[in-house]
Amino acid sequence: MKYIASFDIGTTSAKGILVSEHATIHEETTIALRTEYGQEGETQTIEQDPEQWYEAVVAIAQTWWSSGINPADVQLIVMSGQMQDCIPVDGEGRPVRPAILYADVRAGQQAGRIAAELGEANIRRVTGNHMDGSLTFPKILWLMEHERAGYEKTASFLISSKDYVIRKLTGRHVADPTTGATTGVMDLSTRQWRGEWLRQFGVDIGKMPELLSADSIAGHVLPEAAAATGFAARTPVLCGIGDAGATTIGAGVTEPGDVYAYLGTSGWVAATTDRVGSIAGGGFHLAHGASRLLIAITPLSNAGSAHKWALSVFGSRGTTDEAAAFAELEQEMAACDRSRSGAIFLPYLNGERCPVNDPLASGCFFGLTPRTTRAEMSCAVLEGVAMAMRQVMELLSVSNRSRRLVLIGGGTRSRVWNQIFADITGMEITVPKEAQFLPALGCAAAGFVSLGWSESYGQFAKTRLASQPFDRYVPDDALNQVYQKKYERYLMLYPALQDVFHR
Repeated sequence: MKYIASFDIGTTSAKGILVSEHATIHEETTIALRTEYGQEGETQTIEQDPEQWYEAVVAIAQTWWSSGINPADVQLIVMSGQMQDCIPVDGEGRPVRPAILYADVRAGQQAGRIAAELGEANIRRVTGNHMDGSLTFPKILWLMEHERAGYEKTASFLISSKDYVIRKLTGRHVADPTTGATTGVMDLSTRQWRGEWLRQFGVDIGKMPELLSADSIAGHVLPEAAAATGFAARTPVLCGIGDAGATTIGAGVTEPGDVYAYLGTSGWVAATTDRVGSIAGGGFHLAHGASRLLIAITPLSNAGSAHKWALSVFGSRGTTDEAAAFAELEQEMAACDRSRSGAIFLPYLNGERCPVNDPLASGCFFGLTPRTTRAEMSCAVLEGVAMAMRQVMELLSVSNRSRRLVLIGGGTRSRVWNQIFADITGMEITVPKEAQFLPALGCAAAGFVSLGWSESYGQFAKTRLASQPFDRYVPDDALNQVYQKKYERYLMLYPALQDVFHR
């Protein structure tokens, strides 16, 4: 059997799968990763040793060979990875210092200077995004100012964890446009580095990696890399795609108007589009794997965290067994008549970024009566998050009952919540059963295109992803009508309470 070797190198773990021509997943393996937290003045620093990413890929590959996989059956290697990092490497591909991760915002002062000199409107016009200290461009300036010797020693600034592994495998310094869009210095329309900006701030453009499409061959496995990994020498290695792009493709979101939502501790809604739009509340744009498309993403601060809070308040009943508490609350909510409850919850427990951008906003219940039950209040919490995501979808101009919404993330463990999403949005909800491997499966799509196994990412979604197992939730028309009226009241709450939050 012929395979594509696909890796997803995240922050907490690296996952590897072998994908057959029929998009069947084999040999799933996960390796944990370490993150180092420190302090730079008053700002927390977040770093990782890049070498552990390569070591994880080596370890995963060795498990495959031990299980009887023939390296000659691997047709190519493709990867996704965390984006928005600053990974300086020297001419031999060795890390100059630990990687500065995407969540590290130590470069806030440098970002402010870039914004002041270039202009926020100009930056958004060119990059499709705002400028802040989490982006790679200001991190490079921080390195120039605080670790000048390290900057001078740097041969290339890599942007994603997968780009470092590609350098180890092939000797090439590359990045894909999805990852490049998280730097703050890539022109989203041309998918090229903005050379005049780099020169204006004294950055050598020669230190930036070459931008290649996700399905382009970045290089071939070098003899020394073959000896370390067990892959056959000269195995093609694709440029691959950043994790958000891989997840988007893995969710089958490949045509304009397609949408998916992520329910982690925080969450986001992402839609495929063919133009940069104006997104309130910190939304941003990335290049899609398909050359003519973009990904519009709107982040929400409150998603699974709201469910966790509801579970701690309404689901414990004296037990310390979280699984038992979850099952009990799930049963109570499933038995609740959601058509009769007037309880509404504003889910801003941690402030909010989108659909409103207000760190001072807080969670609130509205419409409680002496008859309101804890099950109704629990349902209201989950409804509040679903309504926030519906509001975000409307900001993204996604509102069409004929379309489906792909739902992923740990929150989808709640079948009640999945059904609530269907009833509130009026959309068919699909929940992939192999969601933890969606980024690896999504970046494998680049391999399908490169090998000619699929004509395009869209065809990959329609033919290969359609065969993947998923759960389906269909909206209840009567409940959808009830939720429409409830949603109208929900939209009135934040404007009415905004002044209260700020007093």
